[in-house]
Amino acid sequence: MMGVILKRSAMALAMVGGVLLMTAIGMSLVSMLGRRLFSTPITGDIELLQMLVAVTVACFLPLCEVNDRHIRVDIVATLFPARLNRALLAISHLMLALVSALLVWRTALLAVDSLDYGAQSVQLGIPQWIPQVAMLAGLALLGVCALHKSVLQLTGDAREAATGGERP
Repeated sequence: MMGVILKRSAMALAMVGGVLLMTAIGMSLVSMLGRRLFSTPITGDIELLQMLVAVTVACFLPLCEVNDRHIRVDIVATLFPARLNRALLAISHLMLALVSALLVWRTALLAVDSLDYGAQSVQLGIPQWIPQVAMLAGLALLGVCALHKSVLQLTGDAREAATGGERP
């Protein structure tokens, strides 16, 4: 049940990320066409692109984790017994959960500092705390998904670990 909730939440967040990515692509296209055809690009397009892509990446990470689609090199994994492989996967998911918690903590502190100091983007004057706060949901959900995957690996529920909790 928890796997289904996490998978649906990750998919919803990835869809938000998809909308943000399409917005970034559209804005970049309009800016390039404006630059080439009319010598008038969108002011601050690079700033906006950087902010949108940072939030987009954070939105896609939980879906990648919940579907277990991170890049993994299993050079020696075939030499180990299945139980040891599950333990190693559990450890790797747990480490990702810890890194995610660290990223949430540090990004939240960065957002608070940006708000306190009034940090803004150079050209457009967009408060930097806005995209920083927007990244927190994806980073937090990544940690929860990684923790869930770790527990699934430790309990040996390989079928649920592989399907994300959904029944085939």
